[in-house]
Amino acid sequence: MEQSSAEATAGPWVDVAVPVPLHRPLTYSVPADWTGMVAPGVRVRAPVGKRSLTGVVLAVHQHPPDGFEARPIERVIDLGPVVDQSLLELASFAADYYLAPIGETLKAFLPAELAPWGSRRVRLTDAGALGVPRSERERRIREHLLEHGPVPLAELQRDLGDGDVLGAVVELERQHRVALEAVERSGSRYRSAVELSAGALPDLLERCGRSPKGRAVVELLAALGRPETTREVAARVGCTVAVIGRLVERGVLRQFTQIERLDLDRHRLERQDPTATFELRADQRQAVATLEEALAGRRFGVYFLGGITGSGKTEVYLRALAACLGSGRSALVLVPEIGLVPSLARTLGERFGELVAILHSNLGRAERLQEWERIRSGEARVVIGPRSAVFAPVAELGLVVVDEEHDGAYKQETVPRYHGRDLALVRARACDAVAVLVSATPCLETRLNLERGRYRELRLTERAGGGALPEGILVDLRKERFDHRPGEVHFSETLRTEIDRALGAGEQVVLLRNRRGFSPMLLCRACGEDMRCADCGLARTYHRRAGRLVCHYCGSTLIAPQRCPACGEGALEPIGAGTERVEERFQELFPGVAVEVLDRDSVQRTGGAAAILERFESGRVRVLIGTQMVSKGHHFPEVTLTGVLSADSYLGFPDFRAVERTYSLLTQIAGRAGRGSRPGRVVIQTHHPDHYAIRAALEHDDQAFAREELRFRRTFHYPPFTRLVQLLLRDRNRARGEERIAEIARALHRHPYASTVRIAGPAPAPFERLRGHYRFQLLLRGPSGARLRAMVRDCGLHETRDDLVIDVDAQDLM
Repeated sequence: MEQSSAEATAGPWVDVAVPVPLHRPLTYSVPADWTGMVAPGVRVRAPVGKRSLTGVVLAVHQHPPDGFEARPIERVIDLGPVVDQSLLELASFAADYYLAPIGETLKAFLPAELAPWGSRRVRLTDAGALGVPRSERERRIREHLLEHGPVPLAELQRDLGDGDVLGAVVELERQHRVALEAVERSGSRYRSAVELSAGALPDLLERCGRSPKGRAVVELLAALGRPETTREVAARVGCTVAVIGRLVERGVLRQFTQIERLDLDRHRLERQDPTATFELRADQRQAVATLEEALAGRRFGVYFLGGITGSGKTEVYLRALAACLGSGRSALVLVPEIGLVPSLARTLGERFGELVAILHSNLGRAERLQEWERIRSGEARVVIGPRSAVFAPVAELGLVVVDEEHDGAYKQETVPRYHGRDLALVRARACDAVAVLVSATPCLETRLNLERGRYRELRLTERAGGGALPEGILVDLRKERFDHRPGEVHFSETLRTEIDRALGAGEQVVLLRNRRGFSPMLLCRACGEDMRCADCGLARTYHRRAGRLVCHYCGSTLIAPQRCPACGEGALEPIGAGTERVEERFQELFPGVAVEVLDRDSVQRTGGAAAILERFESGRVRVLIGTQMVSKGHHFPEVTLTGVLSADSYLGFPDFRAVERTYSLLTQIAGRAGRGSRPGRVVIQTHHPDHYAIRAALEHDDQAFAREELRFRRTFHYPPFTRLVQLLLRDRNRARGEERIAEIARALHRHPYASTVRIAGPAPAPFERLRGHYRFQLLLRGPSGARLRAMVRDCGLHETRDDLVIDVDAQDLM
């Protein structure tokens, strides 16, 4: 329906966040037809240049923009807000703090496939069709629906050209004169259903008239004694949907939309044995009591739940979850990786049943929508997922748990580059919720906050069941005699003996090799060709099972050749070892032993992580080989031995967090052993046996590690004693990129705050060329994060530049 210019520019106006790299919302006028439907949190279609994009309304106001005439929005999508005020505020905070475009930030808050509320159809009920209209607006709505049948609300609003159709429809729905129902979509969990109307069965059969199919429908529903989907009724009776529609029109049946619940069991581990009940230890009881008191006070507070691996931290926060639900509030549980969800989802399901929802990217489209809507409606009150679950539309949030809070996987590496742990604390503060950070190896930022009294510590001092920490066994690889090329895969005599002992006793083993694929390189021994990625300049990883060479940085692949493509010789040799090669070598050494691999490649196959972990937990698999995914959070009582094939994976990285990551990884993998009734052992193979991180992990001396690492960070002015912003420029032309990053550095050095900020660089990034771009970086460090962000803003570096990565509180400097 066309609008005159005056009508199109009349108020109100809306500020809309659209998914483009702009740091401010765009202002649009609201045509009269849509006036009654715009509100903060509602999605709209709006013109952006020559495109039409879906954005979220941030504000509605009566003030036209200065200096230009606002274009009108094209339509309103939703009947009501899909993003509530608290989440709008969280999005605004995240966009401001992480210097991210507000529209792209909000896009991360919503499922991509979320159906518009405006697609809900309006239909007349019997009362509306037979009754006398009570107003002119109702008369127009009634006549339109009688003529066109059920229509989407947005279409009704448009066709009638009445700005208050929404309000009228809502009122008529309260009076049961119209009904709103979801449009049935292919693949949607919304299903049209029917049930018998009120009345005696003979009367309903008589109203069917002479239609034998109609009578069959009534008799079927009477026999079932419950509603049934329209499609199922039609199939069982052998009639068309039109027959059912006529029965609805005659008042024999009542038609409505029901939600079909999708089963998410494939995303949970199966329980092998009933969970045993047990009494909490004294330290656990004290921690639970403290959290229950905090929850009763309904005030924001941050608690760090720490203690050695296997000390029962999960049970403590499960009891806190129960207290939170008992008070009528909801809870959010974050884990660093999808691989940790299946086990915890099972445990939560046993405790809280249908109140639990799962949110992560491995869910199917319909599954993700189902869980999101269950959360928004309040049907699900405990949400579990990785970092993106922090945006779940949880109402009445009372408790936020961040498990394995030290893990770097909580940092998002694409826009918006948020940290899930830190945003969880921001959200908890806004909701007056209690936040619990959980880890056996807290990050240094958390350690410093504890030292400064910002967080309250709840420490568990014993292992569950009274068990001891695993015995540490060090293997100095410098003294080993290799029967193959050094740097490939080596099972020392010590490690082989320990594996033999564990398997002979009917126990299980976990082995860590923090590199996936068969080998990091496929090298021609004749000419030196290594088939490196043309866009990244790095060797492609050889995946022998898939028969491919894969660049793990840009994803480009090649079919693995049989002969060298450069010289034609058959001298190709895998160099180094990934999880596939470790599996092959293990099977050579221990033939007949059931072994599986858990890494990013394997979890993408049928069944995913849940299937692999279920087979290991059941005992059908005796040995689990994997990347760092095997080190986090898993509880397998039959595992008595863990082995680290090379503890040096991270130590050589040019990143100041490399040592911290090494210590956490070693401590976590050691903690998988000895969690049952039998003692555990951990074998660590290394070329650096005297490194303080490796020694601390072997000796379970957390304080020694923290003391040394904090001293290093303080001396060289690294976080947590300073704040950090990384600027990473990408350019296909190397010389041009160097000049551009140099100009950025000059602008920053001219800023008034430059005297209080350490500016490192410009310099090539450690991986100088990735995805066809040369990469140059600057690191800004200073005592004030606000000043660092102000420098970036004042220099205009955050505005619409997709070739400049701005990473606030960067976790990975590679």
